[in-house]
Amino acid sequence: MEIILTHGDLDGLTSAAIVYDVLVCKGEKVSIRIAQPFNLYQALREIRSINKLEKLWIMDIGIDEATWRNTRNELHGILSKGTRIIWVDHHVATLKHFLELSEMGITLLFESERCTVTIIGKALLHLTSDPSFYKKLIIIGEVGDKVRRVGDKDPLYSIIEVLGSSLAYMPVDDAFKVSLIKMWVNEKKLVNDEIVLRAENAIKKLEELLKGIDERIIYSGDKIIIIDLRDVKVHGYAGKIASHIASKTGKVALLAFNTNAYETIITCRVPPSREFNASKILPELAEKYNGGGGGHEKAASIRIPVTMFEDVIKEFRKLESQIK
Repeated sequence: MEIILTHGDLDGLTSAAIVYDVLVCKGEKVSIRIAQPFNLYQALREIRSINKLEKLWIMDIGIDEATWRNTRNELHGILSKGTRIIWVDHHVATLKHFLELSEMGITLLFESERCTVTIIGKALLHLTSDPSFYKKLIIIGEVGDKVRRVGDKDPLYSIIEVLGSSLAYMPVDDAFKVSLIKMWVNEKKLVNDEIVLRAENAIKKLEELLKGIDERIIYSGDKIIIIDLRDVKVHGYAGKIASHIASKTGKVALLAFNTNAYETIITCRVPPSREFNASKILPELAEKYNGGGGGHEKAASIRIPVTMFEDVIKEFRKLESQIK
């Protein structure tokens, strides 16, 4: 038996679809699971209890420094049972642990310039059941992760918009994400009626959230803007809202929201016109305040204790001078 443990965004899901197709074609028994960096260790703990697991694929999940010790312990437990682990990723946070992962016996496939589906495409596309179909998935994953652009006249443009919005609707619905992968592989369809309906509902919700966004701005300088949505349910929409604000204002957008009573999440989006390495600066700041996180140069998120919010916001305001 093999397990694919993947991130639930378009990059992770399209990557998982390619691996799943190749394994199914080989006659392997495969299970698909979804995880995020901060709860990776919990997903690994469940996997650790499975006997006779031949191989574990970890796709597009960057290492979260705040939970790395727990993650490492679970990885050791899985490896001790003879399971082979292949980790495919593009987050710098994972590369920083390359030597440690290698010494544990984990195979790391890494490329920082593109994204996970780029790596998987290069390695496995020729082994898939329908390379022409999976070439489309590679484009979808790359556009979803903002390492590629397609024009609004491209046939895939509207499909990518619908898929991205459908994932924002009920973002913790991992069963839907797994069903999406299986639809791609088994039916070779990019979207269906359920996906379109979810996307329509998500767009309506996003429009509602954007209506009162100006009243939520707690700081707006020349290069940075900070929005406080800690008392609003925006899980799944934070990235889209931050991207909208960054595009509209031309400023680095930081959006804060809570998912529970203990943690505040701050999502950052950097407009193309600005130079600001969010994947480096945000995690370093989070670690200073007992938090963690990661992402890409233009898009990243961190988790911090709710009590540290005001201190972290002061730090962000100081960073404005570093933005070009």
